[in-house]
Amino acid sequence: MTLFAGAPLTSPVVPSNLLRSGLEVHPEGRALVSTFTELSWRELDRRSSGLADGLLGLGLEPGDRIASLMPNRWALIVHYLACFKAGVVAVPLNYRYTPVEIDHALRVSGAQVVLAHAERDRDLADSGVAPTLPLPRIRYEDVADARGGVAFEELMHEEPRTERFDVPAPWAPALIFFTSGSTGPPKGVTHTHETIGWMLATSAAGLEFTPDDILLAASSLSHVGAFYVTFGALSVGAGMVVPHSYDGDELLR
Repeated sequence: MTLFAGAPLTSPVVPSNLLRSGLEVHPEGRALVSTFTELSWRELDRRSSGLADGLLGLGLEPGDRIASLMPNRWALIVHYLACFKAGVVAVPLNYRYTPVEIDHALRVSGAQVVLAHAERDRDLADSGVAPTLPLPRIRYEDVADARGGVAFEELMHEEPRTERFDVPAPWAPALIFFTSGSTGPPKGVTHTHETIGWMLATSAAGLEFTPDDILLAASSLSHVGAFYVTFGALSVGAGMVVPHSYDGDELLR
């Protein structure tokens, strides 16, 4: 029997410093490309630091939970990076969740605030838990809408006020992903900064990502599968394409 094995992993990725390789190799290169947005590594770092500032300024503290109900957008990647930097625990929710499922996930995770796309307004209005969260909802898109909440773009400070964030402890929780719910109500699975770091290191090594690569993860960034290949690629300086949809016109362009 022939066994195949890659080089041994020596250390995990540090999620709060995940952009280091990209910043060192090509700081002005394209880190993130979407339909209407293109960010260099330097800009991605600045925007995620600005959002980390905004989250802490909103009243969140390291260890607090923030749920996200978002389709694939460049902003969702910035959001995850900001959570890692601020030490806030990201709780991605399946974008297909109904109000009942949203309520279950919010209760289980203990989320204090939710970031959600404006097209989910009706479902969040029908939720029994979302309107009772301690902090106002963060709304993505429809920035000028007067229906309440905090606009994502306004929360992302143009110039980060914090020069250096405290590095979360390896054992500190970083993410809570929910299972599919095939055998009962979805269960929240907590990942620490260290376990996420090893997942990303494994992804980068196993898929042999390099700074010359550009990755399109053709599934939901709220699911662990797309998450770990996306951030595994970013951790070595590989660029990302984030389409709003997967139809031919957008992808070919």
